[in-house]
Amino acid sequence: MAYNNTNYRQRQQQQQQQGTWQRNQLFGETPSSSSGRSTPHDPSRMTDRDLLSLESQNDEELSGLHSKVAMLKKITMDIGHEVRESTVFLGDLDQDFGRTGGLLNTTYTKLKVMASTQNGRYMCYMVSFCVFVFIFAYVFIYRR
Repeated sequence: MAYNNTNYRQRQQQQQQQGTWQRNQLFGETPSSSSGRSTPHDPSRMTDRDLLSLESQNDEELSGLHSKVAMLKKITMDIGHEVRESTVFLGDLDQDFGRTGGLLNTTYTKLKVMASTQNGRYMCYMVSFCVFVFIFAYVFIYRR
């Protein structure tokens, strides 16, 4: 039984080492610098060519970021412009609805006064107006 346990531990260690090696290959890492090997990102062990290459890569990334920031700034400015236009439009719309509400309130008040008076002439006008509207709507709809 002890022999199987030892074999199991050895196989487990080999699998861990193999997994670490595969991980390092995947991410481009080397074992820690405690083993005496240098990492690819250790600035003290890099050549001038490596440093220039990294600097040029950083410059390319930086120019890409500058263009993205400029694009985001333009989008933000456009959104701000659209918001200002919408605010003006909504203000005008609010004024129009306020005026329309005032007109409807005045009309409603006049209708209330007309209904409270017992004058038959106003009722005759109201009924004839409604009949005229219905006839006009009927002719307009069925004439097409």
